[in-house]
Amino acid sequence: MKKITLLLGLLALGFTSQAQVTNEGEPRSWTMSARSAVSPVEMEAIDFETVYAEDAAYRKGDGPYRFGIELDVDLGLENAGVWDELPNGDGVWRINIVSEGAKTMNFIFDKYDLPAGAKVYLYNDDRTALLGAYTDNLNNEEKMLGTWMVDGDNIWIEYFEPKAVRGQGSLNISKVVHGYRSVQQFTDEVVTAKGLNDSGSCNHDVDCTVGADWDPLKEDLKRSVALFIIGGGVCSGALINNTANDREPYFLTANHCNGGTPATWSFRFNWRSPSPSCGTTTPSTSGSFNTTSGAERLAINSESDVMLVRLLGTLPDSWNLVWAGWNRSATAVPNYTVGIHHPSGDIMKVCRDDEAPFKSAISFNGNPSTEMWVISGSGFGGGDGWDIGVTEGGSSGSPLFDQNGLIVGQLAGGSAACAGTNDNGGFDVYGRFDKSWDFGSSPTNSLKPWLDPDGDAGDTLETLSTNDFQFETNLSIFPNPANSLLNVVHFGSSSLDYELYTILGQVVKRGSFSAVNNELNVSDLQNGVYFLKIVDDENAASLTKKIIVRH
Repeated sequence: MKKITLLLGLLALGFTSQAQVTNEGEPRSWTMSARSAVSPVEMEAIDFETVYAEDAAYRKGDGPYRFGIELDVDLGLENAGVWDELPNGDGVWRINIVSEGAKTMNFIFDKYDLPAGAKVYLYNDDRTALLGAYTDNLNNEEKMLGTWMVDGDNIWIEYFEPKAVRGQGSLNISKVVHGYRSVQQFTDEVVTAKGLNDSGSCNHDVDCTVGADWDPLKEDLKRSVALFIIGGGVCSGALINNTANDREPYFLTANHCNGGTPATWSFRFNWRSPSPSCGTTTPSTSGSFNTTSGAERLAINSESDVMLVRLLGTLPDSWNLVWAGWNRSATAVPNYTVGIHHPSGDIMKVCRDDEAPFKSAISFNGNPSTEMWVISGSGFGGGDGWDIGVTEGGSSGSPLFDQNGLIVGQLAGGSAACAGTNDNGGFDVYGRFDKSWDFGSSPTNSLKPWLDPDGDAGDTLETLSTNDFQFETNLSIFPNPANSLLNVVHFGSSSLDYELYTILGQVVKRGSFSAVNNELNVSDLQNGVYFLKIVDDENAASLTKKIIVRH
């Protein structure tokens, strides 16, 4: 199975807008009239004969797909590089690291703690690739950081420290990754890697149609999905909503994507092609994206191959992100399923299977009875695999959505792959969300304590968008619990539609709110938990609020 493990390495990324990594300005040394000489730090030669022999023996499922070799180093402000002091007292530290023959290089800082005003840049020797500025907005409790990749085998890392904070920064490199299998090269903003095996030609960019019944859902849900780098590896995942509807940055992915220190993981959202390629050999064009860094691990278990983390970096409103809803029902079976993912670290793709998945417990990554949804295909289930697109290594952890656009699982593994512009008819397996929900007795191995801490939500929770969250700030709903009248105060300008339904999904009241102050009579309802869904069609926003009726 090619997706049992994460794909090691998101390779040679394009350098476009990154909100957390500011991409503002350029290294200070580039405009300095005089710079001290810097002797390069040369990495030891790698025994590629052994590396290639190991790669030749690799079989899908044997272990991580390797793109680069991690080299341990200890290079910091105190023991390596060269400082230059500017006339005004500012300081510039530079180090030049060479790993001969590398197609890409990336770095892990085991010490990263910058004062306000300090900046870190990474660039190659001919200055054709630049990353930064990394600033104090990426500081975290672990005081660690992982970078994106820079093209080339001769890379500079530069640190600028203002006079007012001289001596306050902490920076140390613990790993250099020598990328020897670069499968993604950008030329004139075109992704030309299809011929180099970054993802197969049968894949469909996320903005390709998957059917009029699901395309409107896709327009929202694609904004929940991200790819992320784990040291030398890459996986996919999605922001997921919780019953507080508060945009807590919970991110759902797979247990087998767990590796290294989460504080060094990096996340990329909104990377989509403006000129989609839909199951053809035509290259996709690259689009802009948003990047943040750092996470903390919350829950993980092998029973359904699930992992939940909380992102540490900020997610600005301008990114227009979405927190996907979910269905935790143990009995409901999707009519059909859709996946959104980043195969092989490629630009965002989509796949669809028109058949209902089936449940199965299989041996997976050391657990003899991992609970899975199965996309039926040759080798498992006897079906014909995906009807649109496929998944690949790097798609691991990506969400599986039901016909209502709710998450029901995350990708674990499978044999599905491209055969030219067609799929090979193989199967895929996804860890079941309902099993992830309340497995075990601790918040460290189940989703419920994080996504429904009060423990009285229904089987489903709807998706929350940035617009939805801003919409909620204009609403006041009280009292709750309610006895006879529920007040709904709306500070917006448009009319709102509503439905009140039971925990089983039965609609008991519906109507509209047109005034600022509105009353909903609940005196005729039995005591219990209800859900009030309010929709603002004019502004494409909605929210669902738990209501308790108590007479």
